[in-house]
Amino acid sequence: MVSPHIRMIAEWSVPGGEMSAINTALQSLMVATRAAPGCVGCRLSTQLGERAGFHYEEEWRTEDDLILQIRSGRFARLAHLMESAMEHPRIEFELPGGTRGKEYAEEIRGRQGEVS
Repeated sequence: MVSPHIRMIAEWSVPGGEMSAINTALQSLMVATRAAPGCVGCRLSTQLGERAGFHYEEEWRTEDDLILQIRSGRFARLAHLMESAMEHPRIEFELPGGTRGKEYAEEIRGRQGEVS
């Protein structure tokens, strides 16, 4: 039996005029994500209207792989891009024990100095 992958899903929207710069930054982050150990896949979809909507997903082989990424500078750059959202961004982590929200990332980043 194949175990399900671990997934991070983020959605947010920005004013339409900011779409190009954020899209370019996300494409750059995706290159680094795909090269990271344990990455199974990374996807981005956008919707353009009065506001630009982003749907960003990362899929990881294990939860430990995801944790390493949450502790990385790459994740901090992703979080910074999400701060430009017009409304509160939605972020979910699909884990073996169930789905968690942004508090999961806050817990992991808060334990950054601890040894697992």
